[in-house]
Amino acid sequence: MKKIIYSLMVACAVSFSSCSDSFLELSNPSALSPEYFPKTIDDMELIVNALYAQPNSMHMYGFYMMGKHSFICDHTVDMAWSADQVWNQQVLHEVSTDNENILLLWDGLYKTVNAANTVIEEAQNYKGERSPEIEARLSQIIGEGLFWRGWAHQHLVQYWGEGFPCNGDGDKLGIPLRVRTATAIDQVNLGRSTVNEVYDQILKDYAEAESLLPDTWSERADKPRPTKWTCRSFKGQAELYVGNYVQAAKDLKEVIDKSGKRLVDYAEYEKMFNDDQSKFNDESILELNFKEGSSSTGWGNWSGAEGSMHISLIALCYENEEGKPAASAWSNLCFNDANIDRFGADPRLNVVALEPGTPVIMNDVQTVTCKYILDRKNDDYRGWAVRKYQYLKKSAASSQLTCGINMYLMRLADVYQMYAEASLKNGDEATAREYLNKVRRRAYDLPIDSPSDIDLKSSGDQLFNDLVEERFKEFCGEGVQHWVDVCRWKRLDKEIKEWYSVTLSGMPRYDARDLYYPIPQKELDANAAIVQSPAWK
Repeated sequence: MKKIIYSLMVACAVSFSSCSDSFLELSNPSALSPEYFPKTIDDMELIVNALYAQPNSMHMYGFYMMGKHSFICDHTVDMAWSADQVWNQQVLHEVSTDNENILLLWDGLYKTVNAANTVIEEAQNYKGERSPEIEARLSQIIGEGLFWRGWAHQHLVQYWGEGFPCNGDGDKLGIPLRVRTATAIDQVNLGRSTVNEVYDQILKDYAEAESLLPDTWSERADKPRPTKWTCRSFKGQAELYVGNYVQAAKDLKEVIDKSGKRLVDYAEYEKMFNDDQSKFNDESILELNFKEGSSSTGWGNWSGAEGSMHISLIALCYENEEGKPAASAWSNLCFNDANIDRFGADPRLNVVALEPGTPVIMNDVQTVTCKYILDRKNDDYRGWAVRKYQYLKKSAASSQLTCGINMYLMRLADVYQMYAEASLKNGDEATAREYLNKVRRRAYDLPIDSPSDIDLKSSGDQLFNDLVEERFKEFCGEGVQHWVDVCRWKRLDKEIKEWYSVTLSGMPRYDARDLYYPIPQKELDANAAIVQSPAWK
């Protein structure tokens, strides 16, 4: 527990495979055997570290999760580089079942599930030395495994489930629930549980994890681990998605009142996504820990680096020493022009995006951002860059395409806004307005608990519409939150009509099935028990 958890640890710890033949061979010398491993609590920590490597991996937040999924599906970004037809499918909502990006995300999330199951089972079956300290740590380890299993299943059902229980879609097809490591072929080939069944398991995992994890971790090295309040926050989120609004409000309010977290002030908020970020600040409920730079064998995560390559996709463009436009890395994705108008005068636009002409430091030289470089001529676009998770004082290329800025999976601002939503669903408009306004006031650098001139005063349908826009403005460019909101509120058709009728890749289409991904064709070919969603057949 003394070493900060970084993604590289998976390479030096334990390798997990989900469905290969060798995984089922009892004679496989690389498989875990309690007779030989884990024999000590330090061996167990290696298995735990391998679990923490999964969310940071290339197929997830280490590269793919936002730039090749949520950001392009919800139109946070537009395609500055349009030659990749797999990407273009997602921008235009015309994906095929053999879309490679979709397959890799599916694979990455199930690797997380499998790693979590391994952690849980190895801790439960641990046969090494025992002491009160070791017993306590084993309980925590089981809690960590349960949390990450619930988290990965939640991501899976959000992307591939045929809806959300809060919309009456609980009996529709969800995803295969994997709650143990596979030791026989019938445990590998699993069918799809219903959406309700998946959320029941997610809530069960979060609740059990909460009972096993501490309120806080005292050592900085342990800050990437979930706490009791992390579990309660995600449990409240899952209750919201299920439609248990009273329980969701209760869970989320307890996080607000008892977790010790607070909304940081605007000065810290403005820098919490960039070079000067204070990692694990008072608003952070869970974040992924990254470390800048490549490994000794090469660039990027291909060679086992410990940072995120997400920055390579959104890297800003700037004026070089010759006064010409230059890209600070691959720079494939620019900020969507429509979102500039959608933010209007809201100050969060300048936290989320970079306007051409913004001062930055590139290659140790003071310069300014320029219009984003496109792979085709278009004089009308405005060419802003995404600012969140972006270096402003050095180029992404200077860190070998890997970024050490931590990524937030849950912030207290999210808890405030989810509590506002649950309160609105429970008929308490005054509470809903106040908690939306607390986050909004912070954006305007005002005291969060004092009424102000910029407060929302709406009610009824307009209050819900305001909630939609407040969540967009707070979480745009940050994670999967906005895409999940669009899907659970079934607003993609409205979003396209109002804001995104035209993109640099063409005109997006809409079909109700676009609110969830098709099961990857390779999974259908390999798993005889799984079925495709009818809308995707």
